[in-house]
Amino acid sequence: MVKRIGFVFAALLLFGFVLTGMQAEAKTFSNVSYGANKLDIYTPDAGKAPVVIFVHGGAWVGGSKGGVRTMVQFFNRHGFVFVSVGYTKFPRVSVGQQADQVGQAINWVRANIARYGGDPRRIAVMGHSAGCHLASLAILSGRAKGVRALVANDTGAYDLAYLASLTNNSLGILYALPFRNRSKWRQWSPITYVGTSRLPVMVIWSNGHNRDKVSLRFAKRLEAAGHPVTRYDGSKYGHIRIRNVVGRNNEISKAILSFLNRSL
Repeated sequence: MVKRIGFVFAALLLFGFVLTGMQAEAKTFSNVSYGANKLDIYTPDAGKAPVVIFVHGGAWVGGSKGGVRTMVQFFNRHGFVFVSVGYTKFPRVSVGQQADQVGQAINWVRANIARYGGDPRRIAVMGHSAGCHLASLAILSGRAKGVRALVANDTGAYDLAYLASLTNNSLGILYALPFRNRSKWRQWSPITYVGTSRLPVMVIWSNGHNRDKVSLRFAKRLEAAGHPVTRYDGSKYGHIRIRNVVGRNNEISKAILSFLNRSL
């Protein structure tokens, strides 16, 4: 009889643990319109949570707001609302219009995220590759308001003229079409707008060609203008992998989490 009671008690404890785990799972709101395009929202089982907005890469011509499951699980587990932003691809819109859309998405999140359990006063933005460029451009140029921190993960496009100077005055095939209009280079370079705010920025770079040079130059310019800057040398990773490992149990994920907890 005692053994049976003990078994029942253990079963109830296990059942309660399972229910708790189920309750802690993220709630997903897919394809929410922010105006020009759509975004996905993943919420933890908590209210007034800090928010991470992710802007995907894809060389301005591809990529998707999907495929972020590992990041969702990681940030939700640590109490963050996670938002993944979609934007229209080049050549349907210009790079400047893409930055406009990213800015509109961030502003929409700030105005509406409280309805999803997020704290509009604690918003960070993280971008990778083209998404890093667009997030940096949208925030530093003032298209997006109220962002508390930026995680800039591995782009070569912080300063287009400087990038071209490293490669025989040519941007190379990756940038050739989206940035073919040289008259827009300064306008579409995030470094142009450094110092218009003082938000903390984490600058991450991979072992991609010249990524260390352009990233460190950007970080130095930010710091000189009064931005608190955290540098992360991710040169043991390639350009794609440095995005894919974010959200796994590794040093880069821990470093990003530490930066966000200090900044928000």
